[in-house]
Amino acid sequence: MCLGYPALVLDVDAEVATVDDRGRCRRASTLLLPDVVQGDWVLVAAGSVVRRLHPEDAADLAAQLARAEAIIPTADPPAPHDLPASPQGGQS
Repeated sequence: MCLGYPALVLDVDAEVATVDDRGRCRRASTLLLPDVVQGDWVLVAAGSVVRRLHPEDAADLAAQLARAEAIIPTADPPAPHDLPASPQGGQS
């Protein structure tokens, strides 16, 4: 599952924007929204800027995501040796 997240556009270079996601700098494609500019708040999903956001909407979405993260337990994924062996396919 892929979640979108609000981010602030820090810089735009050709078809890629550098965005701030809660203090983390990430790069996101601007192919879907090529007219974004530095200072825009955007919704980023699957590595792409998909929509421009009003600053109030970005803050509200960030608050909702923070509440969700607080109630959903997170765990490190199991190490490969802890995963059950997958059955061999193709046998009937």
